[in-house]
Amino acid sequence: MKPSATGLSLSRWRGLVLPLALVGLWAALSAGGAINSRLLVPPAQVVTTAIEGFSDGSVPGALAATLLRALAGWSIGVAAGLLVGITLGLSGVARRLADPTINSARQIALFAWIPLLSAWFGNGEVMKITLIAIGAFFPMALAAEAGCYNVPAPYREVGRVLELDRWTTLTRIVLPAATPALLSGLELSLNIAWLGTFGAEYLIGTGYINGMGDGLGAYLAAAREYARMDKVIVGVVSLALLGLALDRAIVLLSRRILPWSRH
Repeated sequence: MKPSATGLSLSRWRGLVLPLALVGLWAALSAGGAINSRLLVPPAQVVTTAIEGFSDGSVPGALAATLLRALAGWSIGVAAGLLVGITLGLSGVARRLADPTINSARQIALFAWIPLLSAWFGNGEVMKITLIAIGAFFPMALAAEAGCYNVPAPYREVGRVLELDRWTTLTRIVLPAATPALLSGLELSLNIAWLGTFGAEYLIGTGYINGMGDGLGAYLAAAREYARMDKVIVGVVSLALLGLALDRAIVLLSRRILPWSRH
């Protein structure tokens, strides 16, 4: 029996219970003087700072810079990962040649690439997007490889019986069968690219000090530098909400392509 529309609506709103309870507890402790307001400012002050940030454009500018940077790096990493993963999934020779190298390289922590990339590209936009692309590349490549490699043999046999050429077999049989794995790779690569975006902006970006719009990581770094805990919380909440929106977009895409999938 399908759940009713009212039941689905209540189920969605249920996820807000815990955050609202935590904010209520936070407000109560702040009002009672139980916490140091210099370390954790009252919720009302955070709301005021958020309104000011959106009014003067500093928060929307940082959000836009982070979003564009993340999508640029993620797109590059996903495209490269998809190409490499499909090649490895379909070619035993390529898999035997490249698998050990890729599996070794993916063990390197994402932020460990920073010194090397800084030496090659400096600390500018190219370096940040390259770091994000590396983060997105490995999960996408591995998912595409597994998805293409594990296509059931009877599916491939159908292609041989119908005497399909390689391109038709790839587009009509292999990729549709590998779609669940590809969507999982997209979701995981976006999550890692999002973490990489924040790390790149926070660890490398200092542009916010010189002018707004250099990303949420730089916004947070500047807020921490000036001991503005209200801005730190605004930045953290903005980061969480934007990341959640991106994740939900991938989930909605998955549901549209695979209606039977459950997220």
